[in-house]
Amino acid sequence: MRQAKYEIVEGKFYHVVVEGSPYEVGQQLAQFVKTNQDTANFFKAAMKFAKPPRKLGFTDFESLQNFVEEYCPGITEEVHGLTDGLGVSPDKFPFWGFSCSPLTPTRNCSQLALLPSITSDGHTYVGRSYEWTYTEEELVLLTTRVKGKATHIGFSIALSSRYDGINEHGLLASMTGGGIFNVPLHHKGLSFCVVNRSLLDWCKTVEEALDRLQSTPMSGHFNIILADSKGRAALVEFADGDMAVQETNSDAQEPYVFSVNHFKLPKMVKHNKLNCGIITHSQIRQSLITKMIQEKRPKISKEYLRQLFATSHPDGLCNYFYRDGFGTLWSMLFDVTERTVDVCFGAPTHNKYKTFKLNDPVGVTTYPAVFPILPWS
Repeated sequence: MRQAKYEIVEGKFYHVVVEGSPYEVGQQLAQFVKTNQDTANFFKAAMKFAKPPRKLGFTDFESLQNFVEEYCPGITEEVHGLTDGLGVSPDKFPFWGFSCSPLTPTRNCSQLALLPSITSDGHTYVGRSYEWTYTEEELVLLTTRVKGKATHIGFSIALSSRYDGINEHGLLASMTGGGIFNVPLHHKGLSFCVVNRSLLDWCKTVEEALDRLQSTPMSGHFNIILADSKGRAALVEFADGDMAVQETNSDAQEPYVFSVNHFKLPKMVKHNKLNCGIITHSQIRQSLITKMIQEKRPKISKEYLRQLFATSHPDGLCNYFYRDGFGTLWSMLFDVTERTVDVCFGAPTHNKYKTFKLNDPVGVTTYPAVFPILPWS
């Protein structure tokens, strides 16, 4: 990347730990929103874009709510606790629009899962980089301990759904966008963020997660990586009702999976004709990941993975194009074996990683971060 003077913008992330019944968790999330002005402003702006149920393919709000609840049990009670706590009507809250939106914007991310046979310490690792623009994210890392569900940690969308995460059983679910958006969809279903929440709440293994995905109606264009503490992983590519799965394990010839922002499984490559224009950049990152794995196996270390995500494009996976929706907001390195995650808030070239465990105490912690914005982005 050519040298440039960055415009350094300061931001804040929050780590929020909640526990209790679904309704109690919702109430605690409401209290967090009310006491943090940045988050309150984000949701106030987001509620202006709440979609009526008919635009999401439902006759009324009750049918929309019942549909989401069927495939993500307990979520309605949590959202009602949140909206009651905020004093807003549940049907006006942006969660429902994100849950089944027919026009979900692409998310420009990279992720890879490495199984024990090719890691230096015999652990399963998943590295994940999330790129978008800092002005359109709530920037909340949530540890959620809901009674009757699996404890998990991951970044939130509308607080009750998830981009990514790992649960107490050692199941990981994480996404990258498929590079397609703002096109008419023909299949009504859940968006990736509610799907990931459902998997983290209810599944223990990759096998269970795949079974749940097969029976869940989904909508949009996205990739999901799954990994578990038993040394299994899978890549799921989904495009408007069409789905393909690549499964692997630690004894396989390719004990890894990865995804960027286009489709690469044979059944799915036909959908790349709808890619919104980021496929060239996506292919560069695909080649970079492939080269790294081939050169460094069978002893790929956690430290090397961290270095890959902390090196700027085109030599690594960190990006500064925030004004184009392609700046690194956070990077994560999951130790699936240990059920921990190292998180870098902001670009890892300019910020440090911090380690989080599932037993972190209830409460809210604020983390400052900087975003190095390129002037031509």
